[in-house]
Amino acid sequence: MKKAVFGFSVSDIAEIAILCALAVALDRFAKIPIGATGGSINPSMLPLFIIALRHGWFKGFIGGGVVYALTTCLLDGYGFQYFLLEYFVAFGAVAILGIFANYINKKLMNENGQNTAILYGVIFGCVACAAVIRFFGASIDSVIFYEYSWTAAFAYNATYVFPSATAVFILICALLPAIKQINKQFPSVYLKNIKS
Repeated sequence: MKKAVFGFSVSDIAEIAILCALAVALDRFAKIPIGATGGSINPSMLPLFIIALRHGWFKGFIGGGVVYALTTCLLDGYGFQYFLLEYFVAFGAVAILGIFANYINKKLMNENGQNTAILYGVIFGCVACAAVIRFFGASIDSVIFYEYSWTAAFAYNATYVFPSATAVFILICALLPAIKQINKQFPSVYLKNIKS
C-alpha cells in the first residue's frame, strides 16, 4: 500500500499532469474575476479534487499544492511572496479529500443507493475544509501584503472562495457516476490497492 500512496507510475504521472493542465485551463478561461488584487470564481479545483480522489492524499497534495500551485503562481504574475499561503497551502488543501479517498471509493463502488447522504456528506466536509483553509490563507495574505483590515480581507475573499467551492462540490456530485465508471475501467495504482 505504501508504494500505491507514495510511488508514481507512468500512468499516474500522465493522468495527474493532464488533470493539472485542465485545472490551469479552467483557471485561465472559465472564471469570473472578482477584483484587481486577484481572486475569481472558477471550477479549477475540480480536477485537483479528482486527483486526490483517484490517487490519494499524497499525490493529491503534489498535484494541487506543488504542480498546479507553482504553475498558477508563475502564470498569475503576482510574485512568489504569495506562494506559500495563496497557492501551496490553498491548493494543497485538496489533499483532505484524498485522506478519505479510500472510504469514498469503497462506498462508491459498493453503493446501491443506500447511505448516499453519508457519501455526499463526507465529500461536502472535505470540500468545505479545503475552502476554509484556502479562505484563511488568502485572507492572511490580504492583510499582510495589501494592508486590508481583517473584516475587509474576510469579506473580499469570501466573495470568490466559497462560491467556487460550492460550484466544485455540485460538479463533483454530478460527476460521481462518471468517476465510478472511470475507476472501474481505468483504476489508478492507488485504487487497485484498496481492499474491499
